[in-house]
Amino acid sequence: MKIGAVLVTSILLVEDITLKKKQARYTLNSFIRNNKYVGAKDRKLLYEITFNLLKKYFGLLYICRSYNINTNIRNLALFNFCNKFKNFKLDELYQGKYSLKKTEEDIYIYDKAISHKEEVQPKLPSWLEQKLLIKTELEKNFFYSSILQEPRFDIAINIKKYTRPYVKKILNNYDIVCHYTKNSSVGITINNRIPSNKIIKIKRDMFEVQDEGSQLMTLLIGVEKNMKILDLCAGKGTKTILISNLLKSQVYITAFDKIKERLDVLKTRVEELKLKNINFNLKLERHNHFDMVLCDVPCTGIGTWRRRPENIIWLKNNELDELKFKQNNILLDAAKFCKKGGKLVYITCSLLNEENESQIKNFLKNHKNFKIISFKEDIEKYFKKDLPKCNKYGLTLNPDDLNTDGYFISILKKVK
Repeated sequence: MKIGAVLVTSILLVEDITLKKKQARYTLNSFIRNNKYVGAKDRKLLYEITFNLLKKYFGLLYICRSYNINTNIRNLALFNFCNKFKNFKLDELYQGKYSLKKTEEDIYIYDKAISHKEEVQPKLPSWLEQKLLIKTELEKNFFYSSILQEPRFDIAINIKKYTRPYVKKILNNYDIVCHYTKNSSVGITINNRIPSNKIIKIKRDMFEVQDEGSQLMTLLIGVEKNMKILDLCAGKGTKTILISNLLKSQVYITAFDKIKERLDVLKTRVEELKLKNINFNLKLERHNHFDMVLCDVPCTGIGTWRRRPENIIWLKNNELDELKFKQNNILLDAAKFCKKGGKLVYITCSLLNEENESQIKNFLKNHKNFKIISFKEDIEKYFKKDLPKCNKYGLTLNPDDLNTDGYFISILKKVK
């Protein structure tokens, strides 16, 4: 493909993703499957241009408006490409039947893009940025720079049956280059992304695909043998399965999720792994029953921005309010299910105070029978020298801390 054709394809894909609310990686994968002529080199460049544009969407809006450039997707893409790839000349983007069509604005956009000394950085919309837990300019710069990095491809080993050295050896036999995760004791990072069909063929019961940050949140929960656990927002169940594996199935888990399609994925995997200790029969009258209630709640997902940048583009202020309402209701349900002396674990992949500390603060204000549990020893055990931010309400793991997805976790105990 001519470079102009790659850019045009990226523009069309981003328009499809942003206007029709389609998942970016699914949209790109579908396009590649349906267009076999796209070679490996073009495919890599197409992914890079498309995701780079999605991540920088609001940063590009801000810059282009300051230069009085019409902010349609085509112009944002052209500005971003010329700013990032300054070795290309504008005329090269017009060469070829399927390449860019010239407009009167292009020379102005090109001149402004190449004269803009620094590469355009990601940026949150102003209404969202002011809610960010990261406050100093230096921290924001580190955070925004980290968003441009390719999300890691981590797996969590089924340590009930296998060791990390064994799984690493199996992966090496498939010519897959990998290394142990730095902080998670059950993880391996695969250096290059592998097609889903190949992963399914290899993984069997050896591992689950799970970001190291998510693994660390699961390790910090503090599960113990013979606990009765309610996973109230189980989703596709990577944390659920890891909890089961950590305790070698000597724990009893009830998995629940309001989104049936997500829970069906977990049900299928539980059947494949023949896990008898995970059930899906939540009886809503079982109050004060569980030793632990895990709430990995729906949220804005700002911590997974580098992995799913389109979610930030779609997010509206009223949707944040709706999410906060759901989170509060989940906490209220969790309080009922948790027995005296039991734990309530609250997790988000958000970096917003309103979804994290504020939710816990408001919950404690209205529930005097719960108190915060310190898990400082576990934090120091798993994070070693790379200690993330902590306050009295919980721990925040930023994406730039360990080059993982971002998370917040708080652990409460029902005292009476």
